[in-house]
Amino acid sequence: MIWQAMNTRSGFNNFNILRAQMKSFLFSILFTLCYLYGFAQNKDARTNALGGCGLTQATVWSNFSNQAGLANINKFTFGLGSENQFLLSELSRHTIACAIPVNGGVIGVNLNYFGFDLYNETKIGLAFGKKLSKSFNIGIQLDYLGTYVNEGADNLHNFTFEVGVQKQLSKELVLGAHIFNPIGVKLNEEENIPSVIELGLRYNANQKVSLFTEVSLESEQNGNLHLGLEYKIINELTLRTGFSTNPAKISFGVGYNINNIQLDVAVKRHQLLGYSPQFSVSSAF
Repeated sequence: MIWQAMNTRSGFNNFNILRAQMKSFLFSILFTLCYLYGFAQNKDARTNALGGCGLTQATVWSNFSNQAGLANINKFTFGLGSENQFLLSELSRHTIACAIPVNGGVIGVNLNYFGFDLYNETKIGLAFGKKLSKSFNIGIQLDYLGTYVNEGADNLHNFTFEVGVQKQLSKELVLGAHIFNPIGVKLNEEENIPSVIELGLRYNANQKVSLFTEVSLESEQNGNLHLGLEYKIINELTLRTGFSTNPAKISFGVGYNINNIQLDVAVKRHQLLGYSPQFSVSSAF
């Protein structure tokens, strides 16, 4: 009986060790998937609801998607947001952004934090958007990128930049283009920071419906296609849906504007890893 009890206890201990190892392994896979997108993938709730299409927007969230969009902002605007990737708190992302109109253009300041206490990534950006003509905007941003690992042995940091343009092709069509880390800056000799090139169009079919399509190409990765649809039910309420590839994800969301406060909610669904809810809120003063 004693030996049987000892064997049973040993079996339970082995099972608990195996379960802990499997949990650690699965978490490592999830974390690696998120890290591959890392610094370059700071999207707000509206953009993610539209399948990742954000190159043609002109809001405070242009700080993250295309700094050229900041040029259309004429009031001080502040926003904050949060995303819970795959419903795991360790993979959460939190963002803060503001846009400050000045003589000659608009200054953007933004902060992105991803991770938890044992590992996290921080991106701090200082942007400037300017109108070069009534139909053409340009934007540029200087980025600080840093990673923190518990115990501090592998903490890394560096600087890079990103640049974007927007062109009003017609009353209905808007073109956006953006590149992140164009010169291929690395955190160190082994840790690459991806370079990402994006090109997109927005078609305003009428006052209620807008269609979005974008393509993005990340260094050493396959290209991605992004599609989005936005439908304004009333002036205050907007419905959105989208799709993106590599990996395949569907998304949907809603936007609500009341008393100069814009609230956006989105949910993405990864075909294997599940749902990622997100919200963004902003206001102009």
